[in-house]
Amino acid sequence: MPGFRRYFIGSTISVPGNWMQMTAQAWLVLDLTGSPIALAWVTTLQFMPIMLFSLLGGALADRFQRRKLLIGTQIVGAFQAMAFALILISGSMELWHIFALATLLGLVNAMDQPLRQAFITDLVPASALPNGIALNALSMNIGRVVGPALGGVVLAFFGPASAFFLNAVTFVIFAFSLSRIRPQHLSSSARSIRTTLIADVREGLGFAMKTPAVRVLLVATGFIGLFGQNFSTMVPLVAELLLHVTKAQFGLLNSCLGLGSIAAALSLAGAGVPTVRRILLAGLSFGLLLISIALTDALWLSCVLFFGAGAAAVTFSTSVQTSFQLLTPAHMRGRLASMVTLLIVGSSPIGAMLTGVVAEQGAVWLAVALNGAMCILGIALSARQALALTRKGRSPRIWLGGGEKTAPKV
Repeated sequence: MPGFRRYFIGSTISVPGNWMQMTAQAWLVLDLTGSPIALAWVTTLQFMPIMLFSLLGGALADRFQRRKLLIGTQIVGAFQAMAFALILISGSMELWHIFALATLLGLVNAMDQPLRQAFITDLVPASALPNGIALNALSMNIGRVVGPALGGVVLAFFGPASAFFLNAVTFVIFAFSLSRIRPQHLSSSARSIRTTLIADVREGLGFAMKTPAVRVLLVATGFIGLFGQNFSTMVPLVAELLLHVTKAQFGLLNSCLGLGSIAAALSLAGAGVPTVRRILLAGLSFGLLLISIALTDALWLSCVLFFGAGAAAVTFSTSVQTSFQLLTPAHMRGRLASMVTLLIVGSSPIGAMLTGVVAEQGAVWLAVALNGAMCILGIALSARQALALTRKGRSPRIWLGGGEKTAPKV
């Protein structure tokens, strides 16, 4: 499918730049301040707009042409990254600059992330949706491997300003790729506007609350997102204050996380429709791996555990995203995608702050272990709800058999 190929290529080029910027930003904050709380504040400001505005972003994604909206987010993202680079080159970078630019990027992502999830449904037919979402996850996680590794090299040899400049370039490349997708390669995503954005958000939330299977996913995703997906905070803390590694080794830890994510995304590309068993086992494994990471101070073992954590996290999040899209009417897919964004990404301000406070007042290992324990608690609550649905015969059919193992190529 030509449209999906152009999207996939552009995204695969763009995402490493984002991770390179995040790597440079985290290291820059710790280099300037040496404070876990400062790093937690930057993470909070970067993800707070997603928590506040992602549901509105999902409503917009259900109203207007998603391709044009995505092009707009890439242009603003390029501006943010270039501003970062220019301030660094001028030698006037202060912590408040990082706070302000992180907030701007958060506003971009509040729109961009639900758009990306919903846009897949414009590019591939429903029969290929599990493949499309898995390949989108693959694109995102290739960046998780390549980006931090490049970030470490760029930081060591060229300085952080180069990382931000290169990210601006990748934003522009992705915008160009999106502009090359022809209208005939897209299904229509715009609809007639008869209500307010707030009414659209309420409609989406009402559907989610009235659909038992969706509620199961929301509970599991909420706990995993709040306590487990704070990688931008946890990985630097583990690297800097638990393992005491170099810049290159910090990049290695991020790359191991991404390699596990890629391995999972590749396996999911042909795995068919996810079962509830797969979702819950992935979430449980993720929580156990976080606890294991907290209890080791060996770099090699941490690399292995981060590989496993990356695989479990992507298996969980990709399976949840696929289930949401298949359980949701076509005209609400942007809004349901925004709920995944809110729970996995938008909850990071709270999770990052909790992690930073526990790490600074107690210990890094305790903060990471508590996050893992809370993930396990959330999975246990969701498993109880799922079991109750099964006993009542109300489980969705797609959860029971997993659907076809293959789908048309995209």
